[in-house]
Amino acid sequence: SATHLSAQFKKECGCTLTEFVNRKRIDKAKSLLQTSNRLVQDIAFECGINDVNYFIRLFKKYTGITPAQFR
Repeated sequence: SATHLSAQFKKECGCTLTEFVNRKRIDKAKSLLQTSNRLVQDIAFECGINDVNYFIRLFKKYTGITPAQFR
């Protein structure tokens, strides 16, 4: 079940499944920001986040800076 999977994942990895996925998305975004001149909204979409404002908030939550500052 979804509940069991979530609990087991947190037990094994120390973070929730959502946090894990978001960290992977931000890692991919960081790589794209460093290696391309694409728009932040295009990078957000490629990382699976359709709302650029949410993407910026999430990026700042995990890195402490905005995507523009990171670039």
